[in-house]
Amino acid sequence: MIERQEESPKWGVTTKALVALAVMMIVAGMLVRFQHVIPILVLAPILTIIVVPVVQFMCVRLKIPWGLAATIAMLLFVLLLIGASTVLGFAIVQQLQALFLIVQQFLLDLPAQLEHLSQFTYQLGPWVLDFTQFDLAAVGEQVIATIQPLLREVSSLITFLATGVIESLTRIILVLAIAFFLIFDYRRIRAVLKNISIPGYKQDIQRLQRELLRIWQAFMRGQLLIVTITGFLTYLLMQILGVRFPIGLGVLGGIAKFIPIVGPVTAGFIAALVGLFQPSNWFGFVPLAYATLIVVCVVILDQSIDIFLVPRIMGTTLNLHPALILVGLVIGASLAGVIGLLLSAPTIASFLLLGRYLYRKMSDLSPWDPPIDVLAERTPEDPILPRIWKAIKTRWNQGKNSQD
Repeated sequence: MIERQEESPKWGVTTKALVALAVMMIVAGMLVRFQHVIPILVLAPILTIIVVPVVQFMCVRLKIPWGLAATIAMLLFVLLLIGASTVLGFAIVQQLQALFLIVQQFLLDLPAQLEHLSQFTYQLGPWVLDFTQFDLAAVGEQVIATIQPLLREVSSLITFLATGVIESLTRIILVLAIAFFLIFDYRRIRAVLKNISIPGYKQDIQRLQRELLRIWQAFMRGQLLIVTITGFLTYLLMQILGVRFPIGLGVLGGIAKFIPIVGPVTAGFIAALVGLFQPSNWFGFVPLAYATLIVVCVVILDQSIDIFLVPRIMGTTLNLHPALILVGLVIGASLAGVIGLLLSAPTIASFLLLGRYLYRKMSDLSPWDPPIDVLAERTPEDPILPRIWKAIKTRWNQGKNSQD
């Protein structure tokens, strides 16, 4: 006689809550214990998102099997990485090191310069600027205390690129290996994730997965193209203006596009510092006028990219408010350093999507009526220069109408 197998007992609400809390604590403990591995775990999926379209193209257009296409794509990427590191790598690293030495020297001299400035009173037309009533030296020290940790981390990263590549070759190989296996089994992994289902929540999980994937794919692929174009245009601009370290400033200007608002401002500030301390220039301008010209040209270039390029490549995928972006930059930098800065925007967009879903469910509202995965709640604003021009034009027309 076959013995009837007893049915597994179901977990109650308390058991489920305790298990979920235990899993969260274990995951948090592992993240703290193995936090040095987090960059590897982050870089490998990013590399996967970048390379997968190439593999898909080879499969669809060239009729190459997926495994062979993944192998060829990774070999091409490795060759490109080796070529870039040998041909341009040393020049880029040297120029970036020189740029950060200039910034560090400026920060070291900042308290003395501000103390000197606080001893004078300046008159600009009807306005009188009396700096003697302000403790500018203390302000400078606060600025240095705020910026130095991040600057130290970036400087150590550049030093690592210059001297520590051989020592950390194992990590690079590990990132490439993880990315290769993720690409090789991309279809299988995607099918497994697609089949994850909780009774009654299959549609919700699929729509959330699809939207999260769209956010990260659009950011990584679109942003990579924007970063490349911005870096090349910045390099050309620095060459035309005759600014020193054009390659380093081009790389810095491109990478700065990963960090909304703060990135382009910082890159323009560093370019202005280079021009300010440059012994001579092609135009024969005094250093302050030359630095001002650099700032104006960088602003025009950045705004042109935001007006004509970004909407056509990125669309409204992230559609984040500037205040949210700035808060995310601060939190990302404090939690994960440079990587936290670079990935703050898509991370905020992902948390907002999940937050809207949780809010709807906790309020007994449908997440899909209206749908939370359609970001139509906020129309993207024009970049700041067109908005300023529209405001000036409106005021001008109002003044003319009042005179008439």
